[in-house]
Amino acid sequence: MKKIFHFIAVVLVFPSYALVWIEKKLNLGIRLYVFWAQFWALVPGIIGSFCRRAYYSLIFPEVSLDCEIGFGSFFSQPWGVIEKNVYIGPYCILGNVILREGSLIASRVSIPSGKRQHRRDKDGRILPADPSRFETIEIGPYAWIGEGAIVMASVGEKATVAAGAVVTRKVPSGCVVAGSPAQILRRETY
Repeated sequence: MKKIFHFIAVVLVFPSYALVWIEKKLNLGIRLYVFWAQFWALVPGIIGSFCRRAYYSLIFPEVSLDCEIGFGSFFSQPWGVIEKNVYIGPYCILGNVILREGSLIASRVSIPSGKRQHRRDKDGRILPADPSRFETIEIGPYAWIGEGAIVMASVGEKATVAAGAVVTRKVPSGCVVAGSPAQILRRETY
């Protein structure tokens, strides 16, 4: 049944994907991609869930049918990996990210494409985001990212990031981190 609903959602989102594909082929930037990512983020209920998954499955190299992308959540960049049993809560903004199997992302989490997306000119003015400076952030298998966290570095397998934490350095596997900047509270043994 899930495959049938996925097929219907792919048919529904295909025109938006086609426009994004043309935009990419003509090297026009990612404005149409962002428009449609934000559009599908705002479709409520089960229809929205299937449409978000279908939209990203057409654009990203890997998106499992067994994932959930919550209402209001979108990927700001046209690249990502979402493995099976990944849950992304409502109102998340994600950049270039790899979400490994079973990872859980609570609501209002921000995972930008690293911490060095902008630079300043010689007069000290901040410049627009520079895609050549983007990093890919990897959230390890079965990691849990708490409510409202900001994650600017990779998180290891079975690690836990507390609600509201600001991650600026890689989180080792099995660690619990909290705070701003996030510090290791303890190492779990499984």
